[in-house]
Amino acid sequence: MNNKRSIAFTVELLGLFILLILVIVMITQVFVMSRTRTIEARRLNQAVMMAQSTAEAASSEHDLVLLADKIRGMDNVQSAEANAAGDELNIVFDTDGKPSGRDFCVVLHRSEEGRDSGVYVTDNIEVYYCVPGQLSGMIYDLDTGRYFTAEEVGS
Repeated sequence: MNNKRSIAFTVELLGLFILLILVIVMITQVFVMSRTRTIEARRLNQAVMMAQSTAEAASSEHDLVLLADKIRGMDNVQSAEANAAGDELNIVFDTDGKPSGRDFCVVLHRSEEGRDSGVYVTDNIEVYYCVPGQLSGMIYDLDTGRYFTAEEVGS
């Protein structure tokens, strides 16, 4: 009789131990998922701030070559280059200061529409994770526009 109680106690103890292990695994997965979501949210927040900074700078200058010069002076900007056609600007932001860190590439596409006394400019700003020369995984997209008078455009 005592032997049956001992076996039942051992089986019950083993069952509780397995249940405890499963609970620990589930709690660990919740914390890991929480950490991953926190990192994703921080990266998205950085991307939004970079797109907004780019949009603010773009609203101050009609000429993309001059805009590239202004943006090069901003914090954490590694490079800013306008293409020859004058309708695209590529910017690389360094976010963590580490050479092996993951950088953000911001691409500003500009289109213009002539108006009676000036030009209406529409900018599409896209933020990507990037490795130099490669864009992958668009994080954020922002559309903005501004009217430039003939005096601001220089015509």
